[in-house]
Amino acid sequence: MDNKRRNMFRIFSAFTLACLFAVAAAAQPDKSKVTGGERDAAQKIDKATGAQAKLSAAADFVKKYPQSSLRRQIAESIAQVIAQTSDHQAKATLAQTYLGIFNQPEEAQLVTLALLTSYMNTGQTQDAMRLGAEWLVKNPDDIAVLQNLTILASGEAIKGNNAFIKQGREYGAKAIALAESDRIPAGYDAAKWPELKKEALVSLYRETGILAFKAGDTTAAIPLFEKAIELGTADAAIYLLLTDLHNDVYETAAKAAMTAPSAEKQAATQKAETALDRVIDSAARAIGFTDGKPEFAQANAALRERLTPYYKYRHNNSTEGMAQLIEKYKKPPQ
Repeated sequence: MDNKRRNMFRIFSAFTLACLFAVAAAAQPDKSKVTGGERDAAQKIDKATGAQAKLSAAADFVKKYPQSSLRRQIAESIAQVIAQTSDHQAKATLAQTYLGIFNQPEEAQLVTLALLTSYMNTGQTQDAMRLGAEWLVKNPDDIAVLQNLTILASGEAIKGNNAFIKQGREYGAKAIALAESDRIPAGYDAAKWPELKKEALVSLYRETGILAFKAGDTTAAIPLFEKAIELGTADAAIYLLLTDLHNDVYETAAKAAMTAPSAEKQAATQKAETALDRVIDSAARAIGFTDGKPEFAQANAALRERLTPYYKYRHNNSTEGMAQLIEKYKKPPQ
């Protein structure tokens, strides 16, 4: 998973984790019912150095005091330590150990997202999709998990693994619907939500578009890519791919116009020309976006070569206005 995708997962997961820990913190134990032995055992956990040592002390505590009113507070504290572990392999091991100690449903959910993050960042896609699906059964509107499972499915599809395309498209569509709604998800800062919403939607439209494309559903992919571009995606590959998709639509329409019966010829030709206008606009937009970027110099030149005859065909064999069209789509360097 690339850094941009990984950072997005961290940002959105943090909100869900914060909500879980806030709920846990609200459930304060009744100190009048805590024995001296419980307090001493709990202090050993607090003083232990390192996550593994804390887990070991916690295991001793739960074994000796399984019904303690401190149990929930300890589980929440250990879960926070695990969530903050930067090594994803170690995080998975710690989370699995935690689950062997704190096996109550309300305790297990405290490390689910940490474990899911670990699976995603260590290439354990099957486990991530399984755990994510289980989480969404109880948390169907968790936009963070929906988004990041969509990203994961898209990444696998790009690598040639189409096993999660259907699942990813469903998650992406649900996340888009949630983000596009006027309801701010629980735990999100209202002041920061508009920016986070836009970032999420740029990613979601891109990833869901890729999944549709990989599924062979170009009719669905085109508007998704168009939306990602409209919202400001910085991924030049989307501009280039969308131009190719528009060109495919045009070529199909042009062939249909050539073989259409006389009575249908005019309508078919108009349809082909409308499709060609989309290619022209899309190509100009892609050229403008990639202009001056060395890594896309070859693609930029190829697009210019393709655009010229198309533009001339639709403008009386003239290129007048083509440069201005490209200029309109140029963006400042990133």
